[in-house]
Amino acid sequence: MGSVLASGPSLARPLSPAMPAKCAGAFVDWGTGGRETNLRLWEASLRQPASSVPAIDFYGQATWDDFRQFAWLPAFWAKANPRRKLVWSIPLTVAGTDLIAVGEGLHDEPFRVAVQAIAESQPEAAIRIGWEMNVAGSLWLAANRERDYIRAYRHVVQLFRQASSRFRFDWCPGWGAQAMPADQAYPGDDVVDVVGLDIYDFGSEREAEARWKAEDLEGPFGLTWHQAFARRHRKLMSYPEWGVGQSGDNPVFVQRMADWLLQHSDEIAYALYFNVDGAWPTRIDNGRFPRSADTLRERFSGRG
Repeated sequence: MGSVLASGPSLARPLSPAMPAKCAGAFVDWGTGGRETNLRLWEASLRQPASSVPAIDFYGQATWDDFRQFAWLPAFWAKANPRRKLVWSIPLTVAGTDLIAVGEGLHDEPFRVAVQAIAESQPEAAIRIGWEMNVAGSLWLAANRERDYIRAYRHVVQLFRQASSRFRFDWCPGWGAQAMPADQAYPGDDVVDVVGLDIYDFGSEREAEARWKAEDLEGPFGLTWHQAFARRHRKLMSYPEWGVGQSGDNPVFVQRMADWLLQHSDEIAYALYFNVDGAWPTRIDNGRFPRSADTLRERFSGRG
């Protein structure tokens, strides 16, 4: 991971307010010393204090055996930097296993492996179980099986609580109408500490500014809904994944996200840029999206 975010001289202009470190986190690629290597470069490029920005990682992958195979990962993070705050994304099921079976406790053993591994290394971590349950293609899509999703989610929360009372649980839909109304899969205030929202700049016929207002801010299950929902349930908000890329280099999206995070920082637990190419290119520090990178460097600086 290079330091593309550090650009050359520019015309003098008033500095924007410093971004709180909790809102300048990232999901980064694997480096020579794990993801921590690249996260240190990320926070340094944003002039954030060392070990201050949050990290996110994904536990497990495609099979129940992956839950056992990943047991080394939390300790690896802790060894690389015991001060780093982690958000762990935990699959709610795997291919071939119905949510009903999870809710009935038939797969507790692999979950307990994950629970123990994380509790021993990050007992105060944020735990994001079954994220984007409203998005088509998700293995734990809650559409037409909301009760099964809720039961499974609540069951897994109880498994985690048995190992640490300091875990925080992040219920995190994807932004927009998606495949179902997200709020129909809300599992209850007693098993949610933070209401998350994954949000990306997704192309449409609208220009960038109009798209932000109509689709991201005011659209169905957008930022305005997110804030109102979190307030109604007396929860903090989070943005475990956000990024540009699907519609190209869009500094407007980065600018408006910075505005939103700064304006509502007292209501936000954390926010993390998805700096890894996934379903579409989102990595911002490799020169692909130079205008967005410049805006990120300016608006997400800690001014350190």
